[in-house]
Amino acid sequence: MKKLPLVTVILINYNHSKDTIKCVESVLKSEYNNFHVFIIDNGSEEQDYKKLIEIYENNEIVSIIHLTKNLGYVGGVNKGLEEAAKIEPDFFLIMNNDTIIDKDAMHALVETAEKYGGNAIVSGKVYNMDKPDTLQYIGQWCRNRKKIDFPPYVKDGQEKDLGQYDNEMEMAMLDDIYWLLPNKVFRDVGYYSNYFFLYGEQNDYALRAVKKGYKLIYNPNAKIWHYHHLTTADGKKESPSIDYWKAYALLMLQYLHCKRKYFLIFYFKNLIKLLATPLFCKSQVKNLKPQLFAYIFFTKWIFNKTPNDGFNPFIKKVRQ
Repeated sequence: MKKLPLVTVILINYNHSKDTIKCVESVLKSEYNNFHVFIIDNGSEEQDYKKLIEIYENNEIVSIIHLTKNLGYVGGVNKGLEEAAKIEPDFFLIMNNDTIIDKDAMHALVETAEKYGGNAIVSGKVYNMDKPDTLQYIGQWCRNRKKIDFPPYVKDGQEKDLGQYDNEMEMAMLDDIYWLLPNKVFRDVGYYSNYFFLYGEQNDYALRAVKKGYKLIYNPNAKIWHYHHLTTADGKKESPSIDYWKAYALLMLQYLHCKRKYFLIFYFKNLIKLLATPLFCKSQVKNLKPQLFAYIFFTKWIFNKTPNDGFNPFIKKVRQ
């Protein structure tokens, strides 16, 4: 019997061991039988980290890598890729830790990746954890590639699954809520960019992969259930810190992947719109602050281009 390709599963934990454990347990129930799990503990409180050790310290297919400080989602994933690469896997399955994966998902992802000769990043259906029969995300289509405009297929992250997305599709953009990254792609594209801390990093990676000729493929037979903003805002849909990171990431993506003309148009058009908002829509003024701070600190970045250390003016202190 042919041995299945080795998949290394990479999960990031930051003070949410309870959810990480649920996620790992779902992975361990997979019908796929050749994988190894790497939990990257991203500088969690000692009590949270110890919960992981208590359960998985003697588990042969689960490794826990403890970081002494929070390196952000990007730093955590990159550490996971570095550690996982040491055992020379065929694929890296990068997953959010606030997810539950279907037992057949890994098989579906690997089969599709092999069908494309390892030349594609593969993902699948993402359902809402609180409404498990509704889709949160499947991928994005392209409205304007020059302007990095990729609207999601699933509207408002709440769409009843009636089989409307049951065909395999090539996507213009994918999110790394979970995706299978072939080692071949990783060796060519490299690590996540340290210009991001969280948000936007998956878009940047996908765009870099596509520029090198790789595809982004959606397989409807791969399924996962996901909370929304659980680890970054304790489940709150509205958060100034998230608004800041999203605005900053959007500016970064435009700068890195648009022609300079389009970036400058975007930069000044949106800045003028923000500054003019108090004159025409006073009720929106309180929502402007995160975006304006994103402009300030991104503009500063243009002149120094240093790695993102996780600074966020709406978080008192990024835990180190």
